[in-house]
Amino acid sequence: MSGLSLRLGALPPQRLLLVGSLALNLFFVGAAVAVGWRQAQAPALPAAVALDRSPAARIDRLAATLPGPDAKVLYAQFQAAEPTIESDRAVSRRAQEAVRRALDAPTFDPATADTALSALRDARRAVWRTLHGALLRAATEMSPEGRARLADWVPPTEEGNRPAHSFPQGR
Repeated sequence: MSGLSLRLGALPPQRLLLVGSLALNLFFVGAAVAVGWRQAQAPALPAAVALDRSPAARIDRLAATLPGPDAKVLYAQFQAAEPTIESDRAVSRRAQEAVRRALDAPTFDPATADTALSALRDARRAVWRTLHGALLRAATEMSPEGRARLADWVPPTEEGNRPAHSFPQGR
């Protein structure tokens, strides 16, 4: 036997527990320090940026990909449709409030909630119909290059430049 095992064997059990506990505590403190050090050295991840989803911001992002004259055409059509878009958005906000009231009612009525959700869908469709109408009117005045860029455009998402509706495919 080695000298260390003879000396440890000669220690009373309470002392062995104390030495073992001290060694285990030192191990955990060392591991915590190592993890903390690694976290401090890791590069900070960029904060997630909330994407502005207003119609004006969407048109700005789309126009940024177009040739200059085509972007001006898009802006002109959007400005012409903007009063209608804002009116449609106000109707959409009121419909959204009706959905909230229906869902938060003391006694829940599924028929009322369904009617409110249906009105909200219709209101949101009206906003998109107006936006799409402005886009179509602009496309009729654009160059072939501008229309090709419209066709290739993919709306950005918070996660990056992937399509907003990408659902996993089943087998």
